Amino acid sequence: MLFTYIVSGLSTFFIVYLLMPVANWMAWKTKLLDIPKGRKGHSRPMPLSGGLAMFVGLLIVTTFFAGAQKSVAVLAVGGAMLVGIGWIDDTFKSRQKDFPALPKLLVQLLVAVFTFMLDIRFRGISLSWIGEEGAYISFPLLVSLLATVLWIVGLINMVNFLDGVDGLAAGATVFSAVTLFFLSMVRGQELTALLAVALAGAALAFLRFNFYPAKMFMGDAGSMFLGFALGVISLEGTMKGATLISLVVTVLALGLPVIDTIQVMVSRLLAGSPMHQADRRHVHHRLMSRGLSAKQTVVVLYLVSFLLSALSVFLFFL
Repeated sequence: MLFTYIVSGLSTFFIVYLLMPVANWMAWKTKLLDIPKGRKGHSRPMPLSGGLAMFVGLLIVTTFFAGAQKSVAVLAVGGAMLVGIGWIDDTFKSRQKDFPALPKLLVQLLVAVFTFMLDIRFRGISLSWIGEEGAYISFPLLVSLLATVLWIVGLINMVNFLDGVDGLAAGATVFSAVTLFFLSMVRGQELTALLAVALAGAALAFLRFNFYPAKMFMGDAGSMFLGFALGVISLEGTMKGATLISLVVTVLALGLPVIDTIQVMVSRLLAGSPMHQADRRHVHHRLMSRGLSAKQTVVVLYLVSFLLSALSVFLFFL
């Protein structure tokens, strides 16, 4: 299987890499461009089509290597829905208009429920890690649904929130996906390991065009898809038959988006600001406000992601 993992990761990387010029041409042809204004950090129009290339490349490789398995079907259908609504949002953005948040949220909820209906879900939690040998709490159907929806929708928006500086969301996804790949491989979960390494390859290929100074953005279509993919892979991988330690390990593997979202929510709550209102409270904004350049900020946060991933692996073996 190791050879298959290597080939699938490299295949996704090269396919996405080759699709990027096509996506770039499509964005300029359709005027799907992020125009600099307000809080924007870039000085020229940027194509917003990188997410489509990642989705298509990942879908091609996972279908070839894994076929029409449940997880692949969920990523294909759910991903298509998110890329579609994200593309509409990005189109509004390119026209310098605001797309309402409600349609995006409804699609996110629908995708999360679809994932649950295909039996990718929280089922319960084992308490063996805290000394209760054999103790297992099985979630009622409603609790399982709510936990699954919160996990999926939460990760979709966490990665979306993180996409505020060149290379950050894609780089954080690479670290998280590689960690999930390693943990799934060690546990013998071949399909989720393959999905994780393919996701890492897709995000890494995009990073070649998105690291500072960026030549292309992933758009909401890309950031929502990456968050969704991480949610599905973690539910089918490290969170399957969840124990308290696997929950902690998974949260650490997805560390940067989770930490950023928590600190933003606490900060907005303390300030009395609306939770949905865009501001400069994200961790990358805070670092840049202290004098770090965009590139320095991303490198610092890459280090944080690496340390969280290393801690995740350490606790897994512990």
